[in-house]
Amino acid sequence: MKQIEMRVRISFFIIMSWTVIPAFSQPLNLDFIYGGVEDAEAILQEYLKPYANILGSDLNAGWYNTARPHKLGGLDITATVSWAKAPSSALTYDLAAMSVNGTIDQSHGSIAPTVAGNQELRPGLSYSQMVDLGGGNMQEVEYSSFTVPDGTGLDFIPLPMAQLTVGLPFGTDVSARFIPTVGYKDYGEIGLWGVGGKHSISQWLPFIKKIPFLDISVQGGYTTVTSSVHLVVEPQSIVEVDNYPDFDWDDQFVTQRVEGWTLNLIASQTLPVISIYEGIGYASSMVEMLMEGHYPIHTVIVDESSDDLGKITYEILENPIETRFKNFNNLRLNVGARIKLGVLTLHYDFTYTLYATQSVGVGISFR
Repeated sequence: MKQIEMRVRISFFIIMSWTVIPAFSQPLNLDFIYGGVEDAEAILQEYLKPYANILGSDLNAGWYNTARPHKLGGLDITATVSWAKAPSSALTYDLAAMSVNGTIDQSHGSIAPTVAGNQELRPGLSYSQMVDLGGGNMQEVEYSSFTVPDGTGLDFIPLPMAQLTVGLPFGTDVSARFIPTVGYKDYGEIGLWGVGGKHSISQWLPFIKKIPFLDISVQGGYTTVTSSVHLVVEPQSIVEVDNYPDFDWDDQFVTQRVEGWTLNLIASQTLPVISIYEGIGYASSMVEMLMEGHYPIHTVIVDESSDDLGKITYEILENPIETRFKNFNNLRLNVGARIKLGVLTLHYDFTYTLYATQSVGVGISFR
C-alpha cells in the first residue's frame, strides 16, 4: 500500500530558520481523505484545532513590554519568542461524537489524538457500499479502511518574531512585524507580517500625569502568517480500476493563513531598572486552511452495464477542502516585567486568552 506523507517540518517552525532549522519532522498520514470529503473535513477540523488556537494565541502576544510610548523619533528593535500551550482537554477528540459516514472500529475505544496529542492505540474508520451485482445478489464492497492519524505529541509551538517600534508625535508609537516569505527545501514556505500601535492616555489625564512612574495606554495590533506545505496523496493499492494511471499528483499543497487581532488597555510602572506592566483587552484569531490541487477519492463502480461492476476505483477532486477556525472576542489578560540596562532590554510576560501564552524577548531601545 502506498503511504501518504506530508514530508514537512511543522510549517510554522520554518520561521525559526533565522537561527537553526529544528530537527523535528512529523510524517502525517492523510488516509481519511479516501473516505470522502465530508468526513475528511470534519476529522481535519478536530485534528488541527489545537494548533489553530495555539497559533492564534501566539500571534497576539509580544506586542508590548511597557505602556510608556517613545519620545518623537525614539525606536526599539525587539526579538520575541511566544509559545502557547494546549490544555489537556485539547489533546484528544471523541470520534464517536462526530457525525461521520464511515463505520467506527472501537476495538481501542473511540478517543483519538489531535495533532497536539499522542496515542499508540487509536480508533479506525472503514467505508463500504452495497452493490447490486444482478439477480438480487447484493454485495458489500469496502473501498477504504484506516486508523485515524496520530499526533505529534507536541502541545506548544514557539513563534519567534522581530518587531520595530518608532515614536510618533502626540504620545503615539507605531510597530511593524515582518518576515519575508522563506522556504525550506521542498517542504514549503512561510511568511509573516503585522502592524500595531500604542497611544498614551495618561497625557490626557491630569491626575495620572502627577504620578511619574505610572503610564496608561491603549494598544492594538494585527498579525498574519501565511504558509504553503507540499504533500503527495496518491490512490491506494486497493484500487482495482485506475482510469488515470499517468496522472501527476505533484500539484498538491496545504495552504494556511492565520490572522490575529488584539485591542488592549495597558498600564506600566517604570522604576530605575525594572518595569512592571499589565494589560486587559480582547483577542481574536482566524485560521484558514485549503487543500489545493487534485486528490483521489475512492469509490465503487455501481454502473450495472460496466464490466467492472463492484470494483474499487477513484474520482479526482480539485481543491477538495477549505476549512476555517474562528475565535472571536476572547478576554485577554497580561502581566509581565521588563529589565532595562542602558539601551538593552529583557522582558518576560504571561498572557491568558484562549490558551495560556508565555513570551520572552530581548531588544535595543532608544527613547
